[in-house]
Amino acid sequence: MKLTIYHTNDIHSHLQEYANISAYLAEERPKLNHPSLYLDIGDHVDLSTPITQATMGKHNVELLNSARCDIATIGNNEGMTISHAALNQLYDKAHFDITCANVFDEAGNLPNHLTSSVIKVIEGTRILFVAATAPFTPFYRALDWVVTDPLEAIKDEVKAHEGQYDVLIIMSHVGVFFDEKLCQELPEIDIILGSHTHHFFKHGEVNNGVLMAAAGKYGYYLGEVTMEIQNHSVVSKKAELYANADLPQVATDFELEGKRLLSTPVINHEMNLPRKTNVISKTSYLLAESIYEFTHADCTIINAGLIVRAIEGKEVTEYDVHQMLPHPINTVRIKITGQELKYVIIKSQKQEYINEYAQGLGFRGDIFGGYILYNLGFIESESRYFINGEEIDDDKIYTLGTVDMYTFGRYFPTLKDQATEYLLPEFLRDIFKEKLLEY
Repeated sequence: MKLTIYHTNDIHSHLQEYANISAYLAEERPKLNHPSLYLDIGDHVDLSTPITQATMGKHNVELLNSARCDIATIGNNEGMTISHAALNQLYDKAHFDITCANVFDEAGNLPNHLTSSVIKVIEGTRILFVAATAPFTPFYRALDWVVTDPLEAIKDEVKAHEGQYDVLIIMSHVGVFFDEKLCQELPEIDIILGSHTHHFFKHGEVNNGVLMAAAGKYGYYLGEVTMEIQNHSVVSKKAELYANADLPQVATDFELEGKRLLSTPVINHEMNLPRKTNVISKTSYLLAESIYEFTHADCTIINAGLIVRAIEGKEVTEYDVHQMLPHPINTVRIKITGQELKYVIIKSQKQEYINEYAQGLGFRGDIFGGYILYNLGFIESESRYFINGEEIDDDKIYTLGTVDMYTFGRYFPTLKDQATEYLLPEFLRDIFKEKLLEY
């Protein structure tokens, strides 16, 4: 038996590219004279796209239905950027299986419509699909989910189905380094379909006998794995990628539809909120103030590049606010000593990233921009630092309100190791919108 598995991952609501992939699948799958499956390996949903925001990801599920998806798993965007209730409702109308072995509610139940694994029998061969997602524990806990160790979850699920399958396929939304380790830990795996770290293998990569396949990000590629199965065992396997630029290019109206769905006015009077990344503007100051108030912090620091678009007009709609702050970024409260806070202030004044093109960690803008300090002051020549007009005490514990992207160590390494409370599910745009209602 020959079996073809098409796979996508980390689409991140790049729906134009996904429309091209869907058109290709609709054209090519019926031409095959053997069975085929289509799997999505997570992060299909990304609320940085208006139509995804407006439907809380349900439009993405409709698109997966239209593409005749057979199995999907969840990435961190499905698991962490929508509320607990929204994830439980996300797949209400899915026509495909959804599986993930390592995310549970506090009672030990999987999210609605998810199973811990899937077995599909194709021409008498039993294929076990096991999936796991990246364990961003603080974020999941803030949303009342429990995320367990993905390696142990996969091992447990495979062991639980011992003797019940012939072929083993792992759907991993944990990243390439995890997948490489998995090849060593479970060499009986036939194929790992990988994602999360946006890696790709043009022709797959064999590691300890396991074929690793991955299709990058944003729908730039469609993955295809072809297996030859004899006597219920895989005798050959190969992987290919198809560049989106070479697929049928189709017309879409996703942006217009998203704008229509987010057309509700937030403010119905004149508003001028400029975007400036290299100086403090009214807009960035208001954003810093809104985060300061929302986090109930002693002080706040943000970067001006979080403001992606200006707003100017006679009204402000949900769409306008979304476009200004499209990031799936949440706020945090960080407990930090005065001495460490001084270090943060000093580092911020170097403005190392003010003109840097930033990518990842939830940031959906372009230029990182300069740092904005709120309720913080300093006299550089005297090395004196202040909160609310009072000199900072090195030994005192303060609360810093800021954005979660600073807690991963890229911009302020010292913040990675501090006591941090993640405030979910509100995004920056939700917090800023409430601030705008005061004006």
